[in-house]
Amino acid sequence: MTGQMDDGQLIVFDLDGTLVDQKAAAARWVDEFIRGCGADPDLRPWIIGELTARRPKDQVFPGIVERTSARVDPYALWQEYRRRMPELIELFPGVVRALRDLRGAGWMLGIATNGIADNQVGKIERTGLDALVDDWVVSSDVGIRKPDPGLVIVLAERIGVPLRGWMAGDGLETDIEAGRRAGLRTAWITDRPHADAAVDLVVGDVPGFAAAVLNR
Repeated sequence: MTGQMDDGQLIVFDLDGTLVDQKAAAARWVDEFIRGCGADPDLRPWIIGELTARRPKDQVFPGIVERTSARVDPYALWQEYRRRMPELIELFPGVVRALRDLRGAGWMLGIATNGIADNQVGKIERTGLDALVDDWVVSSDVGIRKPDPGLVIVLAERIGVPLRGWMAGDGLETDIEAGRRAGLRTAWITDRPHADAAVDLVVGDVPGFAAAVLNR
């Protein structure tokens, strides 16, 4: 099949920032938070930056509470954020068609995401990704976080295919590194590439990635 025989059987996608617009959802949550606690609106960009940083989110909320002087327990705020995010998340444009086209060409599709299962699976199910991929794995379920390639290895085992194909994600030091260490070809989803990035493909979005793979 076009786009499959030369490159393998499996495409592993990151979730946040690749398939779903985590930053836009975080911005919506921040607007709700600022209105609810009366925090300084000028802190909005800083809070969004904290929420979209590549580190465990439970480490973020104590600082947010302290800087905004919000009268709420950081742990309770973190739980509310986790509950709300699946309700605010949206797929990037063109993702549904791209995934359907890839599956139609014979590719097996999976999601390997860092995070906590209830939150990440909630996003997958809420957006309909559960019907568009063959399986997924969340770091909290297996005790492995990208860039450790173990998360990708577990996903391939769950789907039941050899570890051959692609890893596509927006995180150079997480997604791309995990894919490289797992022996996959790597596709960096970004609109701000670095000239020295050691990747096989750089594209602006998932539809662009799908087109490149299917036209190989």
